Amino acid sequence: MLADWSPGSESPFWGVLRRRELPGDSWTFVEATRTDRFEAAEYLRNPTAVAGTVEMEAGLLIKRSGQSAWSSRVLPMRANCMEGRMEQKDAAGLWTPYPGRAGTAVKVRWICSLP
Repeated sequence: MLADWSPGSESPFWGVLRRRELPGDSWTFVEATRTDRFEAAEYLRNPTAVAGTVEMEAGLLIKRSGQSAWSSRVLPMRANCMEGRMEQKDAAGLWTPYPGRAGTAVKVRWICSLP
């Protein structure tokens, strides 16, 4: 699958924060976002092709407006390569659509090109 997007470089700021907040190694920077409501960075690791999808661990670093502390989450996610969308595994172990944003389809193509 041809990817027409790739992530930019991780800034030193995000690198320091990632090493402090996300467990383990081998995280790949995907993107950082800043709005009036929050500041966040997204990462992935261990992309594995599974039946038309790419399953991975997704790491999120986020600080909401007005807060001083960063929080982090690691989520089981997958890129559904045929449908061009991201999906998250719920508590019951089922894959459910993850809310898309502008640019999701090109990022899915990039993720699907990794393994």
